[in-house]
Amino acid sequence: MRLLFFILLLVNAAVFGYFTYRDQGLANIKPQRPPVNADRIRLVNPADVPAPTGKPGEAAPKLACMEWGGFKPEEIDQARQALDKLALGDKLTRPKAPEYWLYIPPQKNKKDAEKKLEELVGLGIEDGRLVEDAGKWRWAISFAAHPSEDSAIVRLNQLKEKGVKSAKILKRDTPGNAFHILQADEKLSAELNQLKSAYAGTELKEIECKAP
Repeated sequence: MRLLFFILLLVNAAVFGYFTYRDQGLANIKPQRPPVNADRIRLVNPADVPAPTGKPGEAAPKLACMEWGGFKPEEIDQARQALDKLALGDKLTRPKAPEYWLYIPPQKNKKDAEKKLEELVGLGIEDGRLVEDAGKWRWAISFAAHPSEDSAIVRLNQLKEKGVKSAKILKRDTPGNAFHILQADEKLSAELNQLKSAYAGTELKEIECKAP
């Protein structure tokens, strides 16, 4: 009887100790805080983070887009060679510009084209030129290209008044008379101004930077 009493006493002590330990453990567990502004958290790809430029606290260098134009026809190639020495890469472009070409469609062969030229000279028209380059325009008669459609129409009407009925106007895009230089810093701007001094009558100016 006494043995049974001691067994029950030990069992009660064990149960009491278990629940006491459990309650103390739960009391020490701190509730987890809900995330703050979780909907605003966004993972960023390291490749998308721009690399820092210059020293900390130093202002970023001013970059500008420049246009250098107003060249004489014979100066374009020389200016391009001078610009190529600056190794500008994609920063250098030569935008195309529309022009209006006045022409007489290609003749069947060189003999017919030369005969057509003689007819024009007989009408007092001496600015025609025979196109001899291989391609779709070979044996055409070319007149001057005009920067505007209005001036081309004026010349076309003059030809018609002299009896030329087959002359036409073709709008086409050709390399323009200016260069664009993108993202020019102060050093590059100074180099461009130095180049400009060798080409009288040309103009170097800052223009709006347009998205590619």
